[in-house]
Amino acid sequence: MGTMPAFARFWMVCRKPTAQHHKTEPRQRYSHHGDAVTAATRLAEQNNADFVILEAVEIIHPADRSQGGLF
Repeated sequence: MGTMPAFARFWMVCRKPTAQHHKTEPRQRYSHHGDAVTAATRLAEQNNADFVILEAVEIIHPADRSQGGLF
């Protein structure tokens, strides 16, 4: 797994799944970790529920066959 360049990093916030088949459906991208923390804190307080912060860790391009694609 390669390291993402700083300009490509982003974070998203979603409700913490509570069961195996629950979906995480983040809808907004944050350019700064602090902004994601602020949003997650606000959402947790408003909804009385746990929220998680997701971070993009790698970019996969269509031609990246080394990742075990379909063919």
